[in-house]
Amino acid sequence: MKWFWVVLLLMVPSALGVTIHGTVYDFGLNKLSNAIVEINSTPRQQIVAGNGTYSFMVAPGTYALKAIHKKSDSDIVENITAVSEGDYVLDLILLPSFDKDAALLESAPDLPPIEDVIQDTPVTNWLLWIIVFVVLAYLVYKVSRKPIVEKIKEVKEVPVADELHKVLEFIEKEGGRTTQKDIRKMFPYSEAKISLMIDELEAKGLVKKVKKGRGNLILKA
Repeated sequence: MKWFWVVLLLMVPSALGVTIHGTVYDFGLNKLSNAIVEINSTPRQQIVAGNGTYSFMVAPGTYALKAIHKKSDSDIVENITAVSEGDYVLDLILLPSFDKDAALLESAPDLPPIEDVIQDTPVTNWLLWIIVFVVLAYLVYKVSRKPIVEKIKEVKEVPVADELHKVLEFIEKEGGRTTQKDIRKMFPYSEAKISLMIDELEAKGLVKKVKKGRGNLILKA
């Protein structure tokens, strides 16, 4: 009798030579605690993954693992095949339950077939919608294109020496210290051209441009 129990104890590890373990995550890949994990072994095993991890010892074979998290109303079923003894890692990512959505879909009123809707709609309405769509598309095209055209025009406005001299005189008149905003108010030029003129004066070493808040401070060099 003693030898019988010894042999039985030696056979248990070989019969349960597969360890299936892993981590339980929610749909955002955050570690999920207190999920109920079960495997359809013989006999069926079930544990509560208190720290977000689980582990089962089974014999080689194909199994289905099911995880449920009641608080977040999510679950998952995954299959795994253990062909031989060893460790098998299977992380479980729980998905939101779609039972409520399915119930809402089943209770939704039946909609008429699309053919009936098309047949009941006058042709003039479809033509009207097409015209409205074309007009809106044209307006969007014009609005989006206008800033690009204006920007191209502004870039082509290359400052000439006389204009640069006037700006420099204004800076000197202001005591050699003014803002780009004040220069813009003084001269009837676009903001892009004023910026080009200041850059030109700075490149010639006549002024210095200092960033101050959301604007630029222009100093005579």
